[in-house]
Amino acid sequence: MYALAQALRAFRSHPTSALATLTTATVSFSLLFLVGLLLWNLDRIVGSLESELEIVAYLKDGANVQATINKIRSWPEVESVELITKDEALATLQLDYPYLAEAADLIQNPLPDTLKVRLIDPALTRQVARKLSQLSAIGPGNVEYGGEVTERLVRFLSGLRLGANVLILLLIIDTFFSVMGTIRLSIENRREQLRVMLLVGATSGFVRLPFLLEGLILTISAALVALAIGNVAYRYVAGMLQSLLPFLPVLSPPDLLNASLGLLALAVFLGFFGAWLSVRTYLKDTEL
Repeated sequence: MYALAQALRAFRSHPTSALATLTTATVSFSLLFLVGLLLWNLDRIVGSLESELEIVAYLKDGANVQATINKIRSWPEVESVELITKDEALATLQLDYPYLAEAADLIQNPLPDTLKVRLIDPALTRQVARKLSQLSAIGPGNVEYGGEVTERLVRFLSGLRLGANVLILLLIIDTFFSVMGTIRLSIENRREQLRVMLLVGATSGFVRLPFLLEGLILTISAALVALAIGNVAYRYVAGMLQSLLPFLPVLSPPDLLNASLGLLALAVFLGFFGAWLSVRTYLKDTEL
């Protein structure tokens, strides 16, 4: 109780510094939380796109369909191969465009037999597409896949992740040094009192505990405020996106809980370690 009372008393002795640190930490934690959720959600979107990715290959007229399918299925990268005959393709097209049925008896079916190839690892799409185009039954120019869009999104996500990680690191450093500055000011305000306590036999742990609690109170309070803001903001934006794009994956409540616990753990680490390092360094330098 003594340590907690001293920690709360320190806030009253320098409210401006404490409020500045609390504000800085709240802004930093809010940005950390929201940027982390954004990156996590983008990973989900890319993963969803990759899971739906498939290669479409058009067979040449007269090609040995079954032999081609068996050859492709033997490749270790391939998960499944689906054949869509030219008649099935035309029937599907007529369902979408009924007026084509009237001309079906007048012209020969121009559509080719089609193979839809799904891979075990979507990252191998470009490599497998190149192998398909080299088959004599398919040939170059008869292979299509949506990998270009996914690859561009992955490259964009990689660049965004790099920038976000730099921002996260700067925010963590800023919060860490803000905590250290506030604790140093608390030590300066109580320096004579601490000197007397050590002279009469107080242990270093007893002296440090109020400052450690002060650092923890600062960062945990900021993290709780940031989590309240971040969760409300994310749920609101995610709800709007879901109403506009229902197929877009969003983070579930358990995901948000895990992210929140992760931020709280970071807040505890920054508060405790920042205060501990500040006390250790400052007490050693001033030879209390």
